[in-house]
Amino acid sequence: MPETMPGTEFRHDATLTVSAPNGSVKARFEVEIAATPEATMQGLMYREEMAPDHGMLFDPEGLSNTYFWMKNTYMPLDIIFIDADQRVLNIARDTVPFSTEQIKPDGIYRYVLEINAGLAQKHDIDVGDKIEWTTD
Repeated sequence: MPETMPGTEFRHDATLTVSAPNGSVKARFEVEIAATPEATMQGLMYREEMAPDHGMLFDPEGLSNTYFWMKNTYMPLDIIFIDADQRVLNIARDTVPFSTEQIKPDGIYRYVLEINAGLAQKHDIDVGDKIEWTTD
């Protein structure tokens, strides 16, 4: 996959679905996948906006407890930490643009989904929800 550079347009890599524990679909997002250390470091930095049905899925190649931050990130985000079973572990809601404060969950995560701030609440995304995606 090509790496994301400052000012790069959205790249559609996968369609991601968020479902309640009972299987009912809560939301769908078109996502870019950040699967390399470089793409993970870049994330959504320098992007000024993102469509409401878009997001970025981070796949750091294994379990992690490292932190995220909002350095050089222009828009507030909901950062959703996902465990190895693809269940929502923790949500950092409405993060502050440009902040260097460390954002990490209370546990080990496997994936991270970043979406526009407020969408986790709008779609009632909560701990225990299932996250699944198909690559295109």
